[in-house]
Amino acid sequence: MKTMIRPAARVPARRAITALAAGTLGALATLGAAAVPAQAHTRAHDMIRHVSVKGCDDRVYERVPCGPWRLGMHSGKTATLPDALVWPLDAKGKTVKYMAAPIAVSGDGRSVAYFRKSDRRLVVRELGGAVHVMPKIKGLNMETAKLDLSQDGGHLLVDYYNGAYKRQPTRVYAVSNPGQGAALPAAAYNATFSGDGETLLTDFDADENTTALITYDTSGAELARVDPPQVIANNQPRALSSDGHTVAVYAGSSLKLYDMATDRLIRSLRVKLPGGTPPYMIDWTGEQQITLHVDRVKSMWIGEFDAETGASRVRDAYPLPKDAFVFAACGGG
Repeated sequence: MKTMIRPAARVPARRAITALAAGTLGALATLGAAAVPAQAHTRAHDMIRHVSVKGCDDRVYERVPCGPWRLGMHSGKTATLPDALVWPLDAKGKTVKYMAAPIAVSGDGRSVAYFRKSDRRLVVRELGGAVHVMPKIKGLNMETAKLDLSQDGGHLLVDYYNGAYKRQPTRVYAVSNPGQGAALPAAAYNATFSGDGETLLTDFDADENTTALITYDTSGAELARVDPPQVIANNQPRALSSDGHTVAVYAGSSLKLYDMATDRLIRSLRVKLPGGTPPYMIDWTGEQQITLHVDRVKSMWIGEFDAETGASRVRDAYPLPKDAFVFAACGGG
């Protein structure tokens, strides 16, 4: 599930994690004070809704991120992630203070990916405290990197450009045993995980200014390639079901379901979203469940929709942090 980061300020710069042990992170604080034991926030209702970093005034850039990263939890509490890098480094290793460093949280709320402040290594930290260090990525320009964890936190995507700002092949890692990871073809972009994290949906620029959809497994092997109808190709964001071939996209006040295996639109479900605003994120969160996030500028609305009937329920709604430089919403579970 893609962690979509929305700028909350002029300068452009998503998932969930429970509070982590003070012993593993140093000084993880809840409500700005008390250290949190590892077991304190394992209940499902206390997962993170969103991640943000505060914005501060700056003479040169007007507003800049000023840390640490904050984790807004379902309980209403706030925890900090002091081990996570706030400012990215450019290709020459210099700190870029007008941007926020990449961060991503898994949809199930149990893992977070970020660049570690102490050694600048890309890591994935699990709820229980295990830290998985990813291999160094040659030529990675941190200020251009985008991270994405699968729903269960088992796989990580890294999109990035090199020092010459040339797009590089997306890297895919099995978090618990990353090795050197797999690489998708450089021409495949906008990669996202399927609901079960086992398949990747990507875009590909085809002939005559059209967009093809290509799926890969997590080893980088191509599974399917189609030229979808324009209503699918021309709308974002999209989400791929755990079946590996059903694509959901919001278009024209409807959820459109497209089957890559048969190359046909199989369903159009009329859905009502607050203010008629298109979704900020779309995710398959069950075999027949699609979750939509709607960014209402001052608040976030989350609805669950039945992929067969269109029946819906409001899962959550919450105010966005007023002082955030950037904001990242939890996508899945």
